[in-house]
Amino acid sequence: MELQRQVIDLVDKKANQEAFSLMEQAKERFPEKRDRLGHWIASLYVLEGKHQEALAELQDVIEHGLWWNPEILSTDPDLSTLKPYAEFNTILIECKRMYEAEKESAHAYYSTLGNNEAETVLFPLHWKGSNIDDFSKQWSDPKIMRDYFMGFPQSSQLFSYQCYSWDDLTTAMNDVKKTYQTFTQQHHLSEKVHIMAGASQGGNIATQMSLRADVEEFHDFIAIVPAFDLKSLKETLTNQRDPHARGCIITGDQDPYYETVLEAVQLFQTYQIPCKLIVKEGMGHVFPADFPDVLDEAVRYVTD
Repeated sequence: MELQRQVIDLVDKKANQEAFSLMEQAKERFPEKRDRLGHWIASLYVLEGKHQEALAELQDVIEHGLWWNPEILSTDPDLSTLKPYAEFNTILIECKRMYEAEKESAHAYYSTLGNNEAETVLFPLHWKGSNIDDFSKQWSDPKIMRDYFMGFPQSSQLFSYQCYSWDDLTTAMNDVKKTYQTFTQQHHLSEKVHIMAGASQGGNIATQMSLRADVEEFHDFIAIVPAFDLKSLKETLTNQRDPHARGCIITGDQDPYYETVLEAVQLFQTYQIPCKLIVKEGMGHVFPADFPDVLDEAVRYVTD
């Protein structure tokens, strides 16, 4: 996230060579992120009218064994001028082959983090386009690690290279239930306080499941910059509302889903779901800088 902001700032300042240099250095430091970095570099080459260099950058990512969901490249307006090139079509075909092969073996599982002696257990769902290794790092502050025991489920729905989504609600619910059951049984957590959490699309799924009366495992939720599906939320509240549900939303007034969050909060009020809204001024679609303290505030509210 920080690297992406730095690159965007440099491009805005027309400092393209500095942006190229920064991303090339990042490729050496984070070889597992070559797909994202290569995509950014190719986009910047296209911006400069250097189409062959852009194609070579994309091909280099493929040669290093990484790839993209082909739709990411084919629908990116920044790369649209590459579509007439045969090399671009070849890259898309190779990406599709690798994506389909990886999709066959994708499955849900979980990892743990934190203090297994803690009284409060969190089960946070990752963003769309992320994975549990990257996502859990945002919860690895020493204070959070001391006060909570966490299980991080990874979706079985492959989105792109080492990236997963919760796009299909039924599959998402099955993945979460299955991994949660294994997590609680393996770590003997039945007597502890349990809270469902999630960020962006994961925040939407965590909220949906906590609001459903037919999902007995969860009642309390913490949604961080959630990307709510208002239609689905309303259907759940109308037809399957859990009267014991209680939640907290953490978002920023610059988040692209901010207005949707405000509508969701009104829905919760209408259906008498207690929900605290914490808004960070000037914050976009990111975790708050003081996340450990904000998380404590949210946990206190939902467990009150």
